[in-house]
Amino acid sequence: MNQTNSNHPEKVGFPYWMDRVLEEHSKLGSEMSAEAVHDLRVSLRRCILIADVMRDLDESADWKQMRKAAKHLFHQLGSQRDTHALAEWIEKLRSPEDASADLLVQSLKGRNEKDLAGTHRAIKEFDRKQWRAWIRKLSRHFQHVAADRPACESIVYEIWESARELHRGAQKSRSAIAYHRLRVGLKKFRYAVENFLPSLYPGWAPDMKSVQDLLGQAHDFSGLEQALATDEGRMDAAARQSWIQKLREERSARVQQYRAKMAGKSSPLMIWREGLPAERELRLAGLSRLAEWAYFLTPDFSRVRRVARLSLQLYDGFANQGLAGRDSNFEERFILHAAALLQEVGHSHEGQPHHKESYRMIRRISPPAGWTRKDLELAALVARFHRRALPRPDHKILRVYDFPMRHSLVLLAAILRFANAFRAKPYRAIRRLQVEDCSGVLVVRAEGFSDTEPLEPKMSEAKRLLEFTCQRSVHILAPGSGAMSPRIVRPATRIDAA
Repeated sequence: MNQTNSNHPEKVGFPYWMDRVLEEHSKLGSEMSAEAVHDLRVSLRRCILIADVMRDLDESADWKQMRKAAKHLFHQLGSQRDTHALAEWIEKLRSPEDASADLLVQSLKGRNEKDLAGTHRAIKEFDRKQWRAWIRKLSRHFQHVAADRPACESIVYEIWESARELHRGAQKSRSAIAYHRLRVGLKKFRYAVENFLPSLYPGWAPDMKSVQDLLGQAHDFSGLEQALATDEGRMDAAARQSWIQKLREERSARVQQYRAKMAGKSSPLMIWREGLPAERELRLAGLSRLAEWAYFLTPDFSRVRRVARLSLQLYDGFANQGLAGRDSNFEERFILHAAALLQEVGHSHEGQPHHKESYRMIRRISPPAGWTRKDLELAALVARFHRRALPRPDHKILRVYDFPMRHSLVLLAAILRFANAFRAKPYRAIRRLQVEDCSGVLVVRAEGFSDTEPLEPKMSEAKRLLEFTCQRSVHILAPGSGAMSPRIVRPATRIDAA
């Protein structure tokens, strides 16, 4: 067993395919055999797919540069791969003593020689040292995402959804271009499952490879027909027409096989969908994907996760008291959770107030599966007010909402600000919050809280905002401390003279 495989017994994932690129690159000789070119392109294609996924989540890393280097070499090797594949099909489809087949092969080789110098130059210029540096730097980032199954399910579902739309488009138009795009989309889906949900891959791989092969062969026949059309001088019209008819029949047969395999309820496309999150689970998976995006942009994401946990504990307590969850226009808890996780992504843009920058960044990203553009706008708004200026109901970005929703958004911002106040040094040991109603007074029980010390300024400000929003007095107490209920003073029945 070679060194690469011993380091990666699972044979999936970013580090494995990056190592495979170096291994296959070293095998390329001046003759560039069909097998060597194919194996290197396969490895490069998987690295490109992983970089496509990761650069949407990890914008600050070198995924774009790595992808660019991989794509350059991949495309330069494309003409070699096409020549090898088409020449093999000519040999398979030719009839005995068919001189036109030899002319077609010569034409392909002549076209290939024009690109050979550029291919050799790309192979020579490939920076192996930089590639190894990317392996060391980016592998840890990939592993962090790959370990988050819900986030990976969201990623794979979106690629499946794209492939499904391409499938519908190809079935409707039946054009060679549509089926080529579908082939690329299904290939991306296959590689995404292989590298981000490897436990599902073994059961789905046979069908994935089968439909990929059918569409790949149909694409090869279309490419061979194009080669005939651009080389009219070497072959007489009758021989050319005979080849075109044969290629069209072969392509049509592959497309029909694909259509038959993908038809009905037993279609692999539907089977793959059943293995991905149900509609009700997509929202949670999308939240995990948002969290992965925030992870790479937030300086101290573990602290943000703690604030998110405290925010949800507070929200649940307020909901139990009937003070939250009353607006049916949106799912308040999900919006609060997203806002808490995304509130500090603006730190990645220096020189700007990070709460305002977070607001702008959250609104710009594409909604993950199960989320809408409106959901992200609401989460951005709540995150915007986690610090600095208080969320006044008449604020310009709140005025667009009707009053009930506006009140709910201000309450969520107040809860998030209150949870953030527990980041101050005296409160960092607090891990759990509970909310009680004691004779009209809201008591927040905080494990590890000492009520002998005065409140920090930010805590006092956050508490006042919460009190204003709820129209209730709020006390922070340690567990077991007696609630300070308001005393009722009754008027005296008589006044004694001094």
